[in-house]
Amino acid sequence: MRKVLLFALLITTGFAFAQSSDYSAQVILNQGDTLRWKPEIQCNNISYNVNGSNIIKMQPLRGGKIQVIGRKPGIGYLNITCSDTTYSIKFIVNDPTKIVAEQVKIEKPETIPFDGSYSFNPPTDHFFITYTNPYSQSVITLAKIGAEEAFKDINGSDRFWNTETGKNYYYRSDAQGWTPDVDWDFEAFGDSFFPLNTFNREANIDSLAQYFVGTETVAGIDCWHFYVEGNDGNVIQYWVDPANGCTLKRQVNLDAPHTVTIYNLNYRKWEFGPKYKKSLHDKTR
Repeated sequence: MRKVLLFALLITTGFAFAQSSDYSAQVILNQGDTLRWKPEIQCNNISYNVNGSNIIKMQPLRGGKIQVIGRKPGIGYLNITCSDTTYSIKFIVNDPTKIVAEQVKIEKPETIPFDGSYSFNPPTDHFFITYTNPYSQSVITLAKIGAEEAFKDINGSDRFWNTETGKNYYYRSDAQGWTPDVDWDFEAFGDSFFPLNTFNREANIDSLAQYFVGTETVAGIDCWHFYVEGNDGNVIQYWVDPANGCTLKRQVNLDAPHTVTIYNLNYRKWEFGPKYKKSLHDKTR
């Protein structure tokens, strides 16, 4: 059974929750996929309900996390109720065998000679990077200065932590702004992260000549453009920063791509976070 990783994969926090009358929050799984995450809802009395239990199976886990498994192809809904408010997530479960069979053939660009030298040296400090995630309909930001790291999901998940002290904060605009959370309840960014590490992890680096189809600008960088055809019939395209081997854009078949939109590798001064909080009533991000 394949596990779906949510950032960063991380993507473990932010879905775009919507009122029960608006199923705009959407997650796509294949049959057999397992998804685990911790909903960013502050609530002392939370309950869950599934519409379509034959399509998806939901199970609460320790630490406030929940698990959803795609049981069979179809559409199911997970409803999360806190007091008088219900948030809903629409789950589309696909049959992976049919997805491959129904792929739209992408015309392969003509490969051209590649005389570059590839190496993967991702940023490990002083960065502020924002990218779009079309699958969760979100925009995600990761920032780091020394031991302090910050994660923001435009759908509502803002976190700030210190990898040395273990202090951890989340942002609540409806309450006290930056609020202390349980110490060490976070996942540090580590040596690299999605989508910057995808080409290095997924492609055969020894076969760059057969993948290279030109250059294209992404986030102000003239990127190498690689076109990779998999044995399963899928096509993945990568736009790679020649300076460090990081993927700034990744597209699977004709799906909307993950694209880096802000790419600051010399980020030196925090302009947000808990240290800017003047009082318990300060909601400034």
